Amino acid sequence: MKNIYIVASIVFKESTRHKIILFSLIFAFIIITVSTTLRPLALGEIERLVKDSGLSTITLFSLFIIFFSGTRLIFQEIEKKTIFILVTKPVSRDEIILGKFFGLLSIILFFTSLTTLYFLFILLLKSITFNTTLFYSIFNIFLESILLSSFAIFFSTFTTPVLSGIFTFFTYLTGFFVNNISFLIDKAPTFILKVFFKFLMLIIPNFYYLDIKVYAVNNINISFNFILFSFAYILIYIVLLLYLSVLIFRKKEFV
Repeated sequence: MKNIYIVASIVFKESTRHKIILFSLIFAFIIITVSTTLRPLALGEIERLVKDSGLSTITLFSLFIIFFSGTRLIFQEIEKKTIFILVTKPVSRDEIILGKFFGLLSIILFFTSLTTLYFLFILLLKSITFNTTLFYSIFNIFLESILLSSFAIFFSTFTTPVLSGIFTFFTYLTGFFVNNISFLIDKAPTFILKVFFKFLMLIIPNFYYLDIKVYAVNNINISFNFILFSFAYILIYIVLLLYLSVLIFRKKEFV
């Protein structure tokens, strides 16, 4: 556990040194603040506009952090040859992967916490109504970000940062259209394509189902059981992806 903590703290400090969190926070705060000034364009829906802008901003910059930082976590250690220092010390390859994951998780948690506090401050300042679904939505955004981080780390164990970013983005994008794959299954001209599309539906997480921003924006209540299901659903993916990442990294040769 100590080694995992050390690796995670290094990841967090590295992101701070590159000002990734600072850049994301500044722009997130600006966008949330500017959204409150768009009343003339909101057509009487300023409350919905501000809430939608805030939630979308948290999502957008969480993705930015993952794509910019998460996809390079493994590659940069190999590129800088620091991986040789880590593996020669009493730090196992498993601990490196888990440390990288928890380091990225801490970055996203830190960013999400600060932007959420500022977002709530703006909502209270402008007397904009909201209910518990807003907190559920932010929590789901955080869960989605952790899941996507797991994919980024998984892909980075066997590809370059560019390919890892492309694969991670493709996974996120496909996850919003996974419900439409059933249509492709019905229209697939061959049995092989049908099997392929069914396989995609099985392995790609349903991000569309997990996205409840529209409920938060319209103050529609969501059952807490749904949040528990979301947590369990995402946790299964994360554990599986980290396990596969560890298996691949164990076999990886460094030159």
